Amino acid sequence: MAHCNTILSQILRFVPGHEFEPLANRHHSVRAFRTETRWPQFVTMAMDKLSGRISLRGIVLAA
Repeated sequence: MAHCNTILSQILRFVPGHEFEPLANRHHSVRAFRTETRWPQFVTMAMDKLSGRISLRGIVLAA
């Protein structure tokens, strides 16, 4: 069975994790996240925008 990368994973390759975490920590140092870390939240928001959804509720209801 052949392996193929999704378009979302190909787009996320342009956002290096070693650059994302320091930026996230610098801009959101006051806020603490309850359940998710910053990277999964970023991926969810990116998928939300790329799929044309208006809010995160659309992703939750689609799952």
